[in-house]
Parts: sequence; C-alpha cells; structure tokens
Amino acid sequence: MSENINANPEVADVNIATSPRAITLAGLIGLLGCLLIYLLRLDRVVGLFVDDAWYVLLAKALATDQGYSLSNSPTPGILPLYPPAFPFVLSFVFRLSPSFPQNIYLLKAVSIAALLGAGWLTYRYFQRKRGLPWFVALGIMLSSVLSPMLAFLATSSVMSECFFTLVFIAVIVLVERSARATQTANSLQWAALAGVVTAIAFLTRSIGLALIVAGFLYLLKEKLLKSALVFAGLAVALSAPWVIYARWQAPTPAQQREQGGHIVMPYTRQFWQRRAGFEFMGEVTTADLPARVVRNLTEITGRDVLRIVAAPVFEALRDPAEEAKQERVRAGGSPSPLLVSFLLSLLVIIGFITVARQKITMAELAVFFSLGINLLWPWETLRYVLPLIPFIVFYFLSGLRALYSWYQQKRQQLDLRAQWVMMTGVASLIVAINLYGHASYLRKINSNSPLERPPWTQSFEELETMLKWIDRNVAKDAVLAAAYPPLVYLYTGNKTIAPYKPKENWDNWNRIGVRYLVRASLYPESFNPADLKFKVIYHSRSELNFSVIDLGDPNNRPAWGETGGK
Repeated sequence: MSENINANPEVADVNIATSPRAITLAGLIGLLGCLLIYLLRLDRVVGLFVDDAWYVLLAKALATDQGYSLSNSPTPGILPLYPPAFPFVLSFVFRLSPSFPQNIYLLKAVSIAALLGAGWLTYRYFQRKRGLPWFVALGIMLSSVLSPMLAFLATSSVMSECFFTLVFIAVIVLVERSARATQTANSLQWAALAGVVTAIAFLTRSIGLALIVAGFLYLLKEKLLKSALVFAGLAVALSAPWVIYARWQAPTPAQQREQGGHIVMPYTRQFWQRRAGFEFMGEVTTADLPARVVRNLTEITGRDVLRIVAAPVFEALRDPAEEAKQERVRAGGSPSPLLVSFLLSLLVIIGFITVARQKITMAELAVFFSLGINLLWPWETLRYVLPLIPFIVFYFLSGLRALYSWYQQKRQQLDLRAQWVMMTGVASLIVAINLYGHASYLRKINSNSPLERPPWTQSFEELETMLKWIDRNVAKDAVLAAAYPPLVYLYTGNKTIAPYKPKENWDNWNRIGVRYLVRASLYPESFNPADLKFKVIYHSRSELNFSVIDLGDPNNRPAWGETGGK
C-alpha cells in the first residue's frame, strides 16, 4: 500500500527525514493522548439515546441464552429489527461481567477501543495509500479521533457509531489492499476478507449497504472482476440470512402494537414516515422525497460538517440542548443552519472534486453512496455522517490545499512543501479547537456547582434515581409503560413496553397487565401528572417532571376516557 508515497518527491523527502519507527511512535503517542481524554470523560450515563439501551439489552439477552429477542417485552420471543452485530460484540462483555450497570465501563470500552483502532487505520491509510506526509496523516487522525462528538458517543453512551466507524474504515483499507495486490490470488484473499468485514458493517448498521455497492463498483473499475464477485458474493451471502430471518420472523401487527417504538417497526415502513418511527407525524409519497433530500442536504452542509469538524465552534454559535427544546424541532422540524458550516462544506466539496479528478478510490465511492442513503432517510443526519469524519477532514484540507495551490500558481510561486505545512497547520488548529472543547467539558463535569454540570449527566442521575426507586418499590410482576423501555427493564427487571397511544391501546394494556406509566423527558414539560387523574406514586422535584403513575389494577379499572385521562 505504500506505492503512492514515493510518487511525490516532496512527500518522499519529508518521510525519509523521519524513520519509520519514529513515524509509528508518533501515531501511538497520539492515540495514547486520545485514550487519556476518553478515560477522563468516561461516565456512567447509558440509555438516554434509547437505542444504546436496546443494544445493551439485546447483548444481555444473547449472553444469557435468551436469544436475539426483546427480553423486556411481556410477550416472549419478539424479534427486534435492529441488526445484530453490535449487540453480539457487546454480549462478550456480559459473559465476562454479567452485572449491569456495574459493567457499564466495560461496555463503553468496546467503543473506545474501536475508535482507537479506527484512528490507527486512518493514520496508516492516509500516510500509505493517499501518499500524505506522516504529520498531515497524524493531523487527520487526531482531528477525527478527538472529535468531541465521537468522544461523547464513546464515553456517554453505548451507541454503535464508534464501532461502525472502525468497520467502515477497515472495509476501505481492505478493498484497497485487494485492488493493489500484485497477484490474483492475493487480490482474491483480500477481497474475501473485505467481504466478510463489509457484512459485519451491514449487520451493524443497514447503511453498510453503501459499502457493498461501493466495493463492488470500485473493484470493477479496477478491472478485477473475480475480486469484485468474491467481495460482493461473500458480503451478500453473509448478510442475507439476517435479512431473510428478520423478514420471516418480523413482529406481527399485534406484537408491534404491544411493544411500540422503532425497535419493532420495519425500515420499509419507517422510510415512508415524515420522521422515522414517529407515526403521528404522518407519511409521505414519492412526490415528497425531493424535499426530504433538500432538507437533509441542508442539515448536513449547514450544521453537521461544522459540528463534527469543530464541535466547540458549533456549540459557541448554537446550543443543541436549547435547540432541541424548540417546539418546531420537537415536532420533527430541522434546526436552523449556520453560514460557517456552509462555507466549510464548500471546501469539503472542492476537496472531494479535486481528489476525485486525480483518482477515484474506494473512499470516494463509499462516502458518496453513504451520503446518498443518508439524504433519503427521514432521520437526523448527524449520526450517519459521523463515521465519515476522517474523510470529511481530508477533503476539507484538500479543498484548502486546492485553493492555496491556485493562489500560488497565480503568483507563480508553486511550493508543495508550503502546501503540506498549511494542511498541517489547519489540522493542528482543528485539534486545538477540539482539545479546548474537551477541556471545557471536563471542567463542567468536575465542577462543584450542579448548575455548571452538563444537562446530559444531570438528567441521567435524576433518571437513575427514579429507576432505583422503581426497583425498590414496584412489584416485579408489574408491567410498565415506560419512556425508556430497555433502560427501565435493565435497572428494574420489570417487563416494559413503550407508552404508545395509551388511549387507543388501553384494552391491550389491560390484557398484558400494564399497571404503571413511567414518564420521563430530557426536556422540561408543562405536563402535570395530576392532570391524568391517576395516582402519582413518584414525582421528581426538578422541572423535568419525571414521574411514576399508578394506572390501577388492570383487571378492574374503567376505560381510559372514564378515568379522566387524556
């Protein structure tokens, strides 16, 4: 993979000046610094995204021989529609340390290790395959791994983005190894390994489909038909059993009504909703898809690029927590974009075009098809853009380099070394901005003043207090309709369902024995539990209004409307 390094004498000179051992050592020291920051940021928060608690619950189910099913549901054997790879990886943590939440740090160690692995692959990829000087590659690696957004997901959740980032980059590296192999047998071997890892990507997140398409087309472009067929054949063969099984064992309409939420809702159904998983927002037709693409494109270019490249700058201009409280946003609308993000995105686009004009590699195709799927999906785009961060940083720096090169040519002072220095300086600035963001966050989480601590951790502490109260005071055979079904189950052991349309599902709630309603929202609500005319047995003292409501004996209670409920 090192053929491109010596293609540019300027790059060869700067790399020869530093020994390979020193280059390797620089990368390892950089990753150790990233690890230190992760460890300092590490907390006990889990489940506030809801999805991450589902991953943990499914991992526990696999480790305890309950199968890949929703163990929290009153009806056993309901299949989740989330792909199984990430819960499978997490299940090994439960086999080593079965007690939750005592094992939360080990669960998060999976994401931390994945990001460090992704960082190392990024460093070697940009140095060897893309022919960048080692210090530019190091800057891209540190800019990516030190992204506060990725660090937040790794240390304050158990989401799959970090693991998917590792797999995404690994697929690109392996496909390139297949394309650059000098012997057909070696190319086929690398293509086979790439196909296996691509299947893992798809079984982690369905957007991994983009990697199957990209890898197949790239190997065809490189005139490696056999390798392309081996790659795509293995990727599809290993992914297809889950797709077939998920369709065959898909939750029935009755099971979907019982459990509720994204976890049992088919992707084909979510695709046609205005916001995936939110039925009350209505559905769209093919005529509405162009507007969706424009909205998602605006969100990516007008918000996400700035947020993942320089999150502290984004947060200085916009408070994500305050934006999330806005009525328009809570109803499914998009927050307002920022001009500076559009400008950064323009540089990214210039860089992408510049790089693609020189040579289209696996990375360009993977990024293109991933963004294409992202533009069509009715959900916030940030989570799907985050795994692309090393390449977004690379294209951003390449865009700046293209403009600087144009400026040098105008002045007839073309200097390649100056271009590398400029790219390194900008990458260092990104790293410095992100380090400032980490320092600011660490100051907040270690503050003695509760008012300065991040709302995310404060909300979790209050939620955990309520969950521990439920564990002590609610009978274990009681079924709960809860805002965080998997997290409530993990903490209490009570069977849980989503609080989905209580009035319409009242008879079903009576049938399965729903006794308590657990209300929790990260954002203050004007709701007063007493308005439901049910007995409130727990109520938090803060403005969040966390509460547990006794709905009465399921075998002997009037209809919802007759209770005064709304």
